[in-house]
Amino acid sequence: MTFKRLVCIVLLATLTAVVAKPARAEAMDPNTILIIVGAGVAVVAVIAVVIIANASEGRRRSTAASAAAGAPTVVVFQTTAIESP
Repeated sequence: MTFKRLVCIVLLATLTAVVAKPARAEAMDPNTILIIVGAGVAVVAVIAVVIIANASEGRRRSTAASAAAGAPTVVVFQTTAIESP
């Protein structure tokens, strides 16, 4: 029996035992509820900031690309000066 199969069997047995006889529900402390809600709001705010920043960066890139599309491309070569003998 492999380790992966053993872990799967133990997890299935535990899940079956919990579903068959769930634990008694207890009242939650109001502070715990506020902490959970606060963490949820913080996660949603971070996701919103990342989405807004990504969207505005995409607009900036597309504007820069469209402005550069009409302009001619300039290639610059840098050479070193060599003195002849």
